[in-house]
Amino acid sequence: MDSTRIRPVAQLIATAGIFATLLVMGMQFTVHHFTSKESIIFPTIILSIVLIYHLLIDRKLITNKNNLLVSGSLILFAVYYVLNINRDAPLKLEYITYFLTIVLLFTAIVFFKNRIVDKRMWIIFVFIYANVFFLPTLLSINKLIAANSNGIIAFLLLFFCLINLKEKNIILRSLNIYTTILLLITLNTATSRAAVIAFFIVALIFFATRYFQKFTFYIVASIILISPVITAFAMYIKHTSLSQIITYRSEIFTLENVFNGRDWIWKDAADVVINNGMIWTGLGNNVEFELLGGYLHNLYVQVFFHSGVIGLLLAGILLITLALAIGNAKVIDFDFRILLGYFVAILFLQVFEGHLIYKFEIISLLMWIIIAFLIRKSSQEVSVPNKDDYTQQNV
Repeated sequence: MDSTRIRPVAQLIATAGIFATLLVMGMQFTVHHFTSKESIIFPTIILSIVLIYHLLIDRKLITNKNNLLVSGSLILFAVYYVLNINRDAPLKLEYITYFLTIVLLFTAIVFFKNRIVDKRMWIIFVFIYANVFFLPTLLSINKLIAANSNGIIAFLLLFFCLINLKEKNIILRSLNIYTTILLLITLNTATSRAAVIAFFIVALIFFATRYFQKFTFYIVASIILISPVITAFAMYIKHTSLSQIITYRSEIFTLENVFNGRDWIWKDAADVVINNGMIWTGLGNNVEFELLGGYLHNLYVQVFFHSGVIGLLLAGILLITLALAIGNAKVIDFDFRILLGYFVAILFLQVFEGHLIYKFEIISLLMWIIIAFLIRKSSQEVSVPNKDDYTQQNV
């Protein structure tokens, strides 16, 4: 069969697989929750097979030094993280399929010239998601559970609305504007302080990028290097006078404690690793922290707990390669500024929420999709016509 006939079918199947996986993952934060980490393995495997098939028939690839460097770093980290298990604990296959999905999606978005998901489909997906999971809550039909996580989901979904603000089709544009308003209302009512701050970070970076675009790499790299330092700092100042001053100021300006219990969770998790003499390799990805279902609310503590100093170094290499690719971007336009704002906001969320490597969450997958879009955009040459920009045709 002619590959030109196969490609639209493969794109349709891949699109359906991606959206179905995201919808199923998103259900765990709603009253419609019926999935477990194990139940998502089958659709994830199906999605992986479809993406591999799409990769095999799509000969038009975007390859450059930055794309290859980032993808290589991601694969290196993923392989180590997946294989680093504790033999005294049961093997958990969900990590294998989870990281396989991330790597395949990242590869498809960054390298495929023939994009697997049409741009307009994102408008429809976000419209469906917002109306199914958020609208009933806002109308008080359903009770909002995991409010903080839902706030972050709303924040991440807003990305797809913002990049489609220039949509010309009147019906899709109306749907997009409606969904944007609905998500902003959800963001405001979800009581997620982290999500609201992240949204303001996007706005700040969007307007400030034109003034510091020459220093993008240094700014992003500084944020990456400072983030684990802030984490360690918060872990060990709890009982100091400085901690009391920070808490007092935080309660005045935000009406909440800036630590909010995260600091002692981080310290307890780090102490478990240190006391077991597993500093270099961590406890393995199949061992969970005894509280909060293993969720440690911090990327760096989560990586250290599961994969130790080696994992932290590999994660640091991955983040720095992302910063290098972003710093080499040649097209600094409306879309790039939104993408950069979201990336900086995602880095902020890694300190107080994490999620970037946490198991089987729509939040994690959406973050990686957005980062992949940014790397693709960063590889765009000035001479490339607008029709090749992912926001003009497909994503």
